[in-house]
Amino acid sequence: MNPKRAAAVTLAILPLLPACTAPDHPSPLTIRRDSAGIAIVESFRPAWGDSARWRVHAEPLLDLARSGDGPEHLFHGVSGMARLSDGTIVVANRGSDEIRWFSPGGRFIGEVGGHGEGPGEFDNLQQIELAGDTVLALDFDETIALFAPGPRLVRVLRTRPASRSVHFLDGGALVVPTLLTWSEAYGQLRDPEALLLYDLEGTPGDSIGQIPGAEEYVAETLSGRPLFPRRSVLDTHGGHIFTGSADLMQVDELSATGETVRILRIPGYPLELTEAQVEAEREARLNVPLPQGMTLPPPLRQAIEEMPSPGTRPAYDRMIVDPTGAVWLRHFVAESEKGGSEAWLVFAPGGEWLGNVELPPGFSILDIGTDEVLGTWSDEMDVQHPRVLRLSRER
Repeated sequence: MNPKRAAAVTLAILPLLPACTAPDHPSPLTIRRDSAGIAIVESFRPAWGDSARWRVHAEPLLDLARSGDGPEHLFHGVSGMARLSDGTIVVANRGSDEIRWFSPGGRFIGEVGGHGEGPGEFDNLQQIELAGDTVLALDFDETIALFAPGPRLVRVLRTRPASRSVHFLDGGALVVPTLLTWSEAYGQLRDPEALLLYDLEGTPGDSIGQIPGAEEYVAETLSGRPLFPRRSVLDTHGGHIFTGSADLMQVDELSATGETVRILRIPGYPLELTEAQVEAEREARLNVPLPQGMTLPPPLRQAIEEMPSPGTRPAYDRMIVDPTGAVWLRHFVAESEKGGSEAWLVFAPGGEWLGNVELPPGFSILDIGTDEVLGTWSDEMDVQHPRVLRLSRER
């Protein structure tokens, strides 16, 4: 993408700040109130103002693609990274369906998994999650494998079909968003997902509620993502669940039993789309790169041309709640807008809107610590480098 265009895209997704009020009547940054026992925190301007107080440094503290030799340090399709309490780093390499353990300094320790149908093997490794120092690995075939340090397989749990992700709650419960029903209609659809509970032995519990699922466009010749698709995000922190539908700049905090206890929101956050932005995205779908000599089949082209034109963009497409309780939301970027750096909006642990953190070019976050972020950087040859970068939190 042209650098000028990439910069324009980055600016387009950053918040538009409301006009300042008269100096003698300043409007509040944040209002806190209670409604029927639910704490509501509404922010109207970022506490950081126009500049970010938190910074992700570009120079890596560790690069696992360069900390050793051999196939263990070659990565493709990294879908998760996490640090254990002793500093060990765990990487889910989806390209080989392996989970690899590395020392704090980047030395390869061992691996588990691989493609297969045996215990601890994977058909399509989706995600890893920590339960203390136990690694939970969700596979596409609706299983969750538990691995203890070593690494060694502890057990394999069976979930329901269409389990999207797994999240650990203090106390030992697992929250698993799961699509239970599929609509048979045509058009733009959004089937709900149930929040199902399991224990670490695999015993299923009750559903504690529902969240909106992923938007899908279904036609006779196409079933896939619509233009600017929305999908709910979810993460856990301590004994609470954080989720958002991406319709608004809002996050709901739930108890372990599914009751809403707090709402964080930014009223009037600008998400409007112009006709030009929608058509640029439609053109990106119509002109997707294809092998030489191939063209988009006419029925598929017609289905894309007939996709509804949305009036607003998704507020975000990922959420991470860091160890301090701060909520990070990644700004949604459509296919036609890619080429710039990732930008994340941050709510403080108290719920107020702090501002945005922009990442070094080419870096994508997979996990966030107190003073570091874990993620991947791709070089000019599109080779993945799992990296640890320093996170500075200025007050």
